[in-house]
Amino acid sequence: MFVYQRLKALSQLEELEVCSPVPWFPLLKKYSGANVAQDWQGLTVHRPGFFYLPGMLKNSDAWFYARGLKRWLQQYCENTRPDLLDAHFIWPDGVGVALLAKELGIPYTITLRGKIYECLKVPSQAHQCAEALKGAAAVISVSSRMADEALRLGAPKDRLHVISNGVNLEHFAPRDKQECRAQLGLPADRRLIVTVAHLGHRKGHHEMIAALAGLPEDVQLVIVGGAAQGGSAEQLTGIARDNGVEDRLILPGPQPYARIPLYFSAADVSVLASYREGCPNAVLEALASGTPVVATDVGAVPDILPESVGRIVPPEQVEPLREAVADVLEKSWITEQVIADSGVRSWEQVGEEVQKVFQNLLI
Repeated sequence: MFVYQRLKALSQLEELEVCSPVPWFPLLKKYSGANVAQDWQGLTVHRPGFFYLPGMLKNSDAWFYARGLKRWLQQYCENTRPDLLDAHFIWPDGVGVALLAKELGIPYTITLRGKIYECLKVPSQAHQCAEALKGAAAVISVSSRMADEALRLGAPKDRLHVISNGVNLEHFAPRDKQECRAQLGLPADRRLIVTVAHLGHRKGHHEMIAALAGLPEDVQLVIVGGAAQGGSAEQLTGIARDNGVEDRLILPGPQPYARIPLYFSAADVSVLASYREGCPNAVLEALASGTPVVATDVGAVPDILPESVGRIVPPEQVEPLREAVADVLEKSWITEQVIADSGVRSWEQVGEEVQKVFQNLLI
């Protein structure tokens, strides 16, 4: 969704074509080989296929990505030659686009969004990422930490730009807390912690549930999200039972995008206890709703969460998390002040920043 939001904002400023290749393997998924263009919420998205072998040849994914994209791009270039190729995520997208851009003589940019940390664990992928970053006309990172990683891999400092994500400020805005709770069927007379994240282990739900056990009885935890990465509602319910807080845990499951703002506005505090993030939109969206945030010190969190609107704690530690949540719950927060102090920006503002980077490359 965050990639779409940036592209949508940029499309209001510049002419662009969106291409999102589809991974396929003949025995698992049929693919005709023809490009299929789809309309996705106002953007036309081209969907060529690229060969993808599940569980094998992972260090070659970027090469296969480039081969799959090449035919579509060559056909596109028959009528219009792109000024720039803009890749989102370093692997396989960024590396694949880098290979193709060099072959066709087109400048390219890469946006870093968190995938780089997984690549750093694999020497071959780390090397390929380093080469792609060195050759990029610009590298946009959604956090200063990832920008530092790019520097260590050899990206030129003068081509690095830190531009965090934005927020749909019409969608995420202050709403009446009690009305939101009534719509969602949440208790009106309890203090609510709300986490919006899938139920996978790396989102830190285990620590938050353990921290809940050390908070007053009137505090309840709402985790909005679906099963993922081995984590499930049943698993979290069992952890809550072991900690004696099963009756204080609410698991509404995955929710449609239209209802997410209601949860942020219903909360007394929003928590994101992740072990790893790029630029977590859950933090930005909570702040845009006027809700203070407690988040772990990962990814872009230090860039987007001022101390005046929440607390930052170390990941995978229960007691600092409990103390921070307790502190936020005891303090009175003024919704408008949270929004003002947060400095949250619209996607339109982000689009303008990205446009400036691109324009400077093409002068």
